[in-house]
Amino acid sequence: MRRHLCTQLLPRLRTRGCTPQLLSPYPSTLLLRQHTLRFQSTQAASRPTNDVHDHKPLPFAVERVGGRECHISWSEEDGSAGVRKEWRDIAAVDPESGKIAAPTNSLTGRIGSWVGQMFLPTNYPHSVHRSYFSFHVLQFFETTLATITSVLCNQALLTSVGVSAEGSIFGAVAVQWIIKDGAGEVAKLFFIRHFSPYFDSHPKTFTLFGEVLGCVGSGLQIATLLIAPSPGNFLICAAGGNIFKLVGAAIWYTTHIKFVRYFSQQSNTGDVAAKDESQASIAQLAGYASGISLLTVSHTAAYLYAIFAVAVPVHLVMTAYMMRVARFELLTLPRASRLADAYVSEGGQVPSLAELDAARCTGLYGEFYRDKRDRWLTLAPRVGEVLRSGPDLDMELERMRWQVCAGVFKDDRYLLFPQDRGRNVAVFLHPDAANDDILRAILHAAQVRAALEPSAASAHISEHAEESQAVLLSTLMDTRARVEGDVVAFKLALEERGWRTDELCYADHGHRVTWAHDG
Repeated sequence: MRRHLCTQLLPRLRTRGCTPQLLSPYPSTLLLRQHTLRFQSTQAASRPTNDVHDHKPLPFAVERVGGRECHISWSEEDGSAGVRKEWRDIAAVDPESGKIAAPTNSLTGRIGSWVGQMFLPTNYPHSVHRSYFSFHVLQFFETTLATITSVLCNQALLTSVGVSAEGSIFGAVAVQWIIKDGAGEVAKLFFIRHFSPYFDSHPKTFTLFGEVLGCVGSGLQIATLLIAPSPGNFLICAAGGNIFKLVGAAIWYTTHIKFVRYFSQQSNTGDVAAKDESQASIAQLAGYASGISLLTVSHTAAYLYAIFAVAVPVHLVMTAYMMRVARFELLTLPRASRLADAYVSEGGQVPSLAELDAARCTGLYGEFYRDKRDRWLTLAPRVGEVLRSGPDLDMELERMRWQVCAGVFKDDRYLLFPQDRGRNVAVFLHPDAANDDILRAILHAAQVRAALEPSAASAHISEHAEESQAVLLSTLMDTRARVEGDVVAFKLALEERGWRTDELCYADHGHRVTWAHDG
């Protein structure tokens, strides 16, 4: 079943029966002879056997990033950082005819990837419900029509209070108002494209950051009283302020969806969200009444900024405390790595949220590492970020170590790659990897780290290729056999201490990898 899924997702990762080759130039030990790893080529099914490009290095991994594929192979050229990357469009599979589109790296493919990262969820369409596309196409046209109606209403209201609609179209007050809002919407697009993965991994931090942006935007808009009245000056202050306010509002709405779901304990998400709106309505009415009362005193810029200077710090302090009292038992990456470490080192015991916070094992809101030394786990990185060359790095040894890992994890949905003599571990995820696979990978990484870190042989892991392969292979095989039974007990231990195991909160940039291994 897994092979069938893999073939559909990445159709070009297929073997052509190439002669198995051992990449290591060193003599093998008996252990390595028993687990000899062979490197098989991955070729497009539509490519003929006499392809003129057959002399190119064969990819050892195919990485999916932003709706495109990056074929990664070892490079023999100097100054190439040890690996060679070739970007290709993802082939379209025709299940009826069995045909696969020819791999390209076209301009349309790059534009399509950019558009996908801007407007579609990470790992679309595999990460959403099958009705997502049709629903949001209709929602697009619905929103467009509603916005047209809103523009007409704004002009009618402004005209009814005596604001003239005559003159140039860009000088009209209603149009200036629309440009102000439009600038904020454009800025929101680019902000979301770059930072949306962190709304899952750092929701509380971004909520506080969004409130700061909203306050900055309000301060800019009040500044319209300090400048000479003109359409240009109005747009500078109003549009600039609206950019910050709309980005802040987008952050709040996005993270608040998560909070409402976490607050709901009896499948009552809709009811909790509705009551949240009721509470917000009362708060806004109270704010309107208070604001109007304050405006009866004065309208000067100095008076408004005096109130602003008092209200903003109180506002932000209350937001910070809101995030502190919302103590959700979420498995953020800093927490998950710390809990896995504790489970391995303390005989199957894990601390509760209260115990973890009391020990100050993580940073702000549990979304950051307390110390750089605690950041030993890298989840779903880019292959090129892990396999780097340097003056003290032997790329031939890295090649052999990668093949050891690829062989051990050939039937798994993740691949562990220990770094820095076992002190750090990178976890690559297969396109089929689910939440339980990631949880297992984190526990497995902690076991590998614990096994390699105190090992005397690991001190020579960068000096002797044969010993390095033997130690790494033995460690990965032993821990892999052990994690099969431990992962269920680990999950039960987490749930007994109140942790939510149905979701892992990490910044998922959509990096998924398939790796070459024995067929």
